[in-house]
Amino acid sequence: MTVAGACGGQTGDQNQADTTAAPPPAISTTAPADTGCPKTGNWQLCSVEDRLTRAGLVIERLPDPATHDFLHVEGVRFRVGAGDDEVQVFVYPTPEARIQDTQQMDSVSVSPKGDRRSYRVPPLLVTSANLAAIVFTLNERTSERLSLALSAGLPQR
Repeated sequence: MTVAGACGGQTGDQNQADTTAAPPPAISTTAPADTGCPKTGNWQLCSVEDRLTRAGLVIERLPDPATHDFLHVEGVRFRVGAGDDEVQVFVYPTPEARIQDTQQMDSVSVSPKGDRRSYRVPPLLVTSANLAAIVFTLNERTSERLSLALSAGLPQR
C-alpha cells in the first residue's frame, strides 16, 4: 500500500484517497476434521451420527434397539434434543435391501401396506440409499432438520 503525504506540511496528494485494492481475504483450505468414519459412499451408523451432529442437532444414542416386524434390520434409537423427540435409524447392507423393505410399506403411516400401525406421534419416514429413518416428533422444525440432514446426499467417499 502506498502512503501519500507521510510528512507533515505537504499539500496536494495528502487528501487523495488510496485506490489500491486490499488483498482478498484468505480462504482456508483446511479440510474438516476426520471423524474416523470410513467413507464408503453408503450410510453407516457413524456417518449418520456425524451428519446429525454437523446439522446442529443434539443427539443421544439410546440403549434399546429399534425393531419393527416389517423391517429386516435392527435399528438404533436416538433421542433428539432434551424432549421426547426420537429418530430410529436403520442402516441396510445395500440400497436394494432397504428398498425391498420400504417398498412394502405405506410411507405415510410407516406401516406395512394394509396393516396400519399406531404410534405415540405421527411418524415420518426418511430414506436415502441404504438408510431408512423413522422420525417421531411433533416439532415441525426438528422434523425438517432431521429430514434434510438425512436426505441431503450420501456421505462422500
